[in-house]
Amino acid sequence: YFNGKFMSNSKDSLAITLFSELFMVEQLAKAQLTRALPEGMEFSQFSVLNHLAGIKESRTPAQIARTFNLTKGAMTNTLAKLDWAGHISITPDWADARRKLITLSPSGRSARDTALKKITPLIDAFLANVGVDRLQKAVPVLRDLRIKLNEGL
Repeated sequence: YFNGKFMSNSKDSLAITLFSELFMVEQLAKAQLTRALPEGMEFSQFSVLNHLAGIKESRTPAQIARTFNLTKGAMTNTLAKLDWAGHISITPDWADARRKLITLSPSGRSARDTALKKITPLIDAFLANVGVDRLQKAVPVLRDLRIKLNEGL
């Protein structure tokens, strides 16, 4: 891949270029969004708050971890920080005492909304610079790739 053009028709070259671009986009997007988040909020915390804001029912830590393709242990750290900040409520699962249920607290909804307001100008600038039409065409391809990767291709 050179100067915007594939130098080879090789499928391997295409795959390497595609994944390289995806990884770099992820890194750059996370870095820019993290800088725009409110002081002290990590990208992982915003992601969990945003996820919980979009669902109606409680989730277990394991369910949330699966959503983000993380281990339960890795998710536990983020949930502990959110709990300490008062952004989530952790209650026992009365149907299975071994499990806990996570819900978004009013403070968490407010923190998520504040964070969203802070990152919205960055997202708007990105949309304007790249072009809404181009991104609308890219989203179905990226979604299909995500689904296939999640299924193990």
